[in-house]
Amino acid sequence: MITIKVPATLGDFGPGVASIGIALDRYLTLEVISANDVWLVEHNLGETIPTDATNYIVAVAQNLYPNITPHRIRVTSDIPLRQGLGSSTAALLAAIELANQLGELDLDDYTKLTLAARTEGQPANVTAALLGGVTVSYLEAGNVFASGVVAPAYQAVIYLPEYQREVATHRPEQFSQAAAMATAAAGNMLLAAWQNQQVVLAGQLLETAGLDTARQAEVPELAKIRQASHALEVYGTVLAGAGPAIVTLVAPDKVNDLLDVLAYLALPGKFEVVDIANTGMSVN
Repeated sequence: MITIKVPATLGDFGPGVASIGIALDRYLTLEVISANDVWLVEHNLGETIPTDATNYIVAVAQNLYPNITPHRIRVTSDIPLRQGLGSSTAALLAAIELANQLGELDLDDYTKLTLAARTEGQPANVTAALLGGVTVSYLEAGNVFASGVVAPAYQAVIYLPEYQREVATHRPEQFSQAAAMATAAAGNMLLAAWQNQQVVLAGQLLETAGLDTARQAEVPELAKIRQASHALEVYGTVLAGAGPAIVTLVAPDKVNDLLDVLAYLALPGKFEVVDIANTGMSVN
């Protein structure tokens, strides 16, 4: 039996727009059980997700390798759906790896990364999910440039509201030169602050709105969580992608104090503490 595991990811946030990604210790797991006459997908993803050849993972795998033999597979995931934590990225990479394994395509990591980044239109989540840890990447003319990044020891305190993302505000196609330059500069400074273990500075830079002003306005809990965390001098709360999940990157020794403060907000939803996943997609 083949087992494919892909981590959740935080990507496309603040000054790290479409570039910086962080792998999180929550996973989509795909198990290839046996060859079958038709595709059969067992999963825990809800009644609206297909269980046959129209399942997204199967459809992507067949598109990559049309002659793939149908199989019975099992998909389980503890990545929250439609919250901005990379559930669709995990499914995409699992599909590419499914085709790679069953089709014996012998794809290298760069090819997998390129296929997935081109499909998503940006490489931030894909790179983190494939490589693990904290990553930075750049998609230009269909080519991907990617690297791991040195960052402080963080845990992620994740707020999951009771609602899921339905329709998120999309970024406009064009931005002012001033906004683009300011976001790029903040992203560069964030990487430098991480490199030099300047945790407070890095946290303040993480909260740079960048090009996400409209998205952040859709999630009023973001300002409340930032205000509460700042009372503890904890900085680094971001909207996860298009949201609505909110993630605070925090030193492990401050997690419990932060949770105590956040409890007073009585926000509808729940908080979870999640480790950074130091390794990316795995195949066993």
